[in-house]
Order: sequence, then C-alpha cells, then structure tokens
Amino acid sequence: MLRIAICCGEGFSSGFFARHLQKETEKEGLENEVSFTFIPFYQLHDRQDEVDAAIIMPHMEEKVRNSKDTFTIPMYPLPFKAAVKPSVRDYMEDVEDIITLANGRGGLFTFPGEERTASVSRLVSHRQWLRQNA
Repeated sequence: MLRIAICCGEGFSSGFFARHLQKETEKEGLENEVSFTFIPFYQLHDRQDEVDAAIIMPHMEEKVRNSKDTFTIPMYPLPFKAAVKPSVRDYMEDVEDIITLANGRGGLFTFPGEERTASVSRLVSHRQWLRQNA
C-alpha cells in the first residue's frame, strides 16, 4: 500500500485535492494499492512516518525548499499543469518513480528536466510522458 500525503499551508487546496484523489481511488478500486491524505506542511515533519511520500502543492514549493527541517520521506513538488488532468494512476506512478529516484533519501525531488516546475507542460505521469516521447 502506497501512502501519499498531499500538503499545502492551511489545507484548502490540498484538503480538497486529497479528498478528490481518495474518492477517485475508491471509484477505480485501488483502495488496497494507494491512499491519499491531507497533512498540512507545518505538520509534515512530525507526521512523516504516517506516509511513504508527499506531494507538495505548487504554491508551497519555495517554503519547502527553504525549510530547515530534515525529512526522511521524498517530497514531490507538483507541477502546475500536472495537477490539471492526471488520473489517480498518474499520481501513483509519479510518486512510485520519485521514491525510486530518491533511493531511500528524504527531501525534495523532481524529475530530470522538471526542476522548474512552473514550466512543466505534461498532462500525464512522467513515466507515461517518457513512453509517449521516446
């Protein structure tokens, strides 16, 4: 079971997004494979043992980059466009691949070539985008 936190500041966008993804997870019958939960970023350090990775909402990326906390889980700053259309499976694939990329380390991770998340234009998982553009 892959446990993913959705994080932002106070929870308006991330709380809504986490509930949406969890409902979609249930619709697709993936509740035994993945779970999405909202955790405010200011609580993530103390609650990181509850999840395998965190998706950071785009507007929180700079705050995460400047955080002095030490994280043991990988954190993935969600590109703006990647938040528009992807399915639950797209998010699962991105987090699975970020965990692999992190190789047991914690902290903020992006896919190669996506360091500037505002310029990312893909509307599917990074894995699918690579397949489509190979």
